[in-house]
Amino acid sequence: MLLDWGSALPYKREMQRRRTSKLQFAVKLSRARSIEDLIQRLYSEIDEIFDPVVVGFDLLDPDTHRLLSTSAHGVSEFFLARYDSVGRASDPVLNHAILSGDIAYNLAMMSEEEWRELPVYREAFSLHRMTNLVYVPVVVAGKVLATLNLGRGEGRRPFSQTELQDAKEIAGLLSSLMESLQRQELLEHEIGILRDAFDLGNEAVVISDVRRATRYMNRAAQRVLEEQQHDAPSFDEAVIEFQNREHRQVSDDGLVSRIVPLRSGEGIVAFLRTGSRAEGPPEWLRQSLTSRETEVMMLASKGLRDSEIAQHLNLSVHTIKGHLREIFKKTGARSRVELVRMAVAADVE
Repeated sequence: MLLDWGSALPYKREMQRRRTSKLQFAVKLSRARSIEDLIQRLYSEIDEIFDPVVVGFDLLDPDTHRLLSTSAHGVSEFFLARYDSVGRASDPVLNHAILSGDIAYNLAMMSEEEWRELPVYREAFSLHRMTNLVYVPVVVAGKVLATLNLGRGEGRRPFSQTELQDAKEIAGLLSSLMESLQRQELLEHEIGILRDAFDLGNEAVVISDVRRATRYMNRAAQRVLEEQQHDAPSFDEAVIEFQNREHRQVSDDGLVSRIVPLRSGEGIVAFLRTGSRAEGPPEWLRQSLTSRETEVMMLASKGLRDSEIAQHLNLSVHTIKGHLREIFKKTGARSRVELVRMAVAADVE
């Protein structure tokens, strides 16, 4: 009995070590901030799970399965180019993994001798004498978004059932992380668009997130606050003044014209009185642009296309493009959206 217990200890220690390694591996991958970062973490940490192994990762179009990008750790760049050029389309293991949506192992589908006879081996995998090959599809929302590729050369031991199961679990982890990263990327994109729209608004708005103790304001609000006299009430003092006036139902022309609560008091939106400002662009912009360039900038800021600006000013599209190049160079704007922001901030009308 004691002998049996003693012989079981190394096995239990190994299982505990594997569980710890897999947990650490999952934690490190979960810290990825982008899909590119996720792939690099996969390459740097894969040895925690597998004995020496070649690892690759292919991103695919989820609808057509067309290759979007490919990379690998442990093979030459020439091999990747060669495989994509003459091997990928005829690889029966890869095709099985993608079409079935399940793990595919070449030695479970055929013998090593049969594998060596295939064109994909002779034309590509023979460069690294890779006789053990595993593809695991990474499935998100029912569609194959990528494949995790593992390989070993001749003379190396075949993949065990435990390793194949580990590969499936890693692909499942990658699926969850990629889905999360895609949602994050989409959310950041939407937030970016909303921020651009928020900045372009003529109404001065300040959003105070009470729960997170953060504050956002558009450019119009920044200008209003910058124009305040030194001895004028601060924004927070103006909010209190407004709330007191509202409570007493007293009209006033203070800095804050309206306040709207958000999410049961977790935040507030304050609308500021913009007051009167000098019309026309500021001095630096007036001196930088010619009168024609100012006209082009004004029309571009209203959303007109190059052809529409050309028609409006009775000029050629080529001339308008030349004016815009000069405007971008002089103002430092890097995009049409940034140019619109600048035009709004400058009150080009």
